[in-house]
Amino acid sequence: MAYCLSHSQALAQEEMRQRRQAQKNSELFALVMRRSQVSCQVGRMAGLEMARRLCMVSQAHGASLRRSLGVLSSSASPEVYVCGGQADRQTLATVVRFVESREVWEALPPMPTARSFCCCAAVGGKIYVFGGEKDQRAAFAAAECFDPVTGEWERLPPMPTPRAGCAAAVATGKMFVCGGLVMAHQIVDAVESFCPESRRWRRLPPMPTARCGCTAAGVGGRIFVMGGQLADGVVLDKVECLDLESQVWLSLSPMPSARSGLSAVLADGLVHLIGGLGSTGHTIPVVDRFDPARNEWKQPLAASVARAGFATGCAAGDRIYVVGGFGSDRQDSDKNELLDVKSGNVLQMPPLPLARRLCSGAVVVR
Repeated sequence: MAYCLSHSQALAQEEMRQRRQAQKNSELFALVMRRSQVSCQVGRMAGLEMARRLCMVSQAHGASLRRSLGVLSSSASPEVYVCGGQADRQTLATVVRFVESREVWEALPPMPTARSFCCCAAVGGKIYVFGGEKDQRAAFAAAECFDPVTGEWERLPPMPTPRAGCAAAVATGKMFVCGGLVMAHQIVDAVESFCPESRRWRRLPPMPTARCGCTAAGVGGRIFVMGGQLADGVVLDKVECLDLESQVWLSLSPMPSARSGLSAVLADGLVHLIGGLGSTGHTIPVVDRFDPARNEWKQPLAASVARAGFATGCAAGDRIYVVGGFGSDRQDSDKNELLDVKSGNVLQMPPLPLARRLCSGAVVVR
């Protein structure tokens, strides 16, 4: 009994000593983190996304990092990821990354599934790719995730609805896949969300209008689906919005012109519609702008981007990358353009290593 009591007391003392040491370490770390140079360096090493997470979950050290987030955001380097697509009618599994700070393209590990006509989104610093097709066969439901930190791909639970030509949007920390086609002339109205934390899919109310080749954007608690085409090839100007809280779809003001194969990118508070094919089959160069808060269309941006089937991504909140795709001549493109939505300027960046169309992409800032 005496031995047990003595041993128990020793364990309690050791536990107390460890707690005191941990408290001292935490206080010392907090003191060091108060220096902006240190907190900025820690944030750079952890990465912008991880720094943001630490700000949310750490009471002891989040405040110091929050004061440095502005500096971290301005100094972070956007990375543009381009996944899959077609080159010379061959379906690709290849993935490349454009590092803005060095203006170079890097080859990355290929996707487990070669695919074109897929959709892509970035959440939590990772790249997610959904659906697609190969060699114009029936679409598949494959979902895969790339982690830039580990450089590895991971297979995810497949989508409930196989499809290609679908659109992806991000809102409330989840990804939403809208529309698409299972095979030729079989267009779907399905909308499904994927939660990266639970790794589960959830079916949502279907779109009022089934469509493929559309685009989607998440703004707050709403998903906007724009453009696309019907099974008979009719190109749409329709805009529909799903309120995630009420789970109700609304029809909004139509686009200034019908188009499919376009991309919607939220930048500087507005949804920018880029490229796509019009009813005549020619590319539309006009960059239309939609104000989601007022449900109204603004004057088009003074810029010209005439492509379809390309990859896009927003960097620093007001710059949009437009990569690959094809023009009215139907030739694969290696163009890499940077659109400044404030000035309307379009800058020519280093081209893709390999011209490709029907690719998808996203931007990660690290």
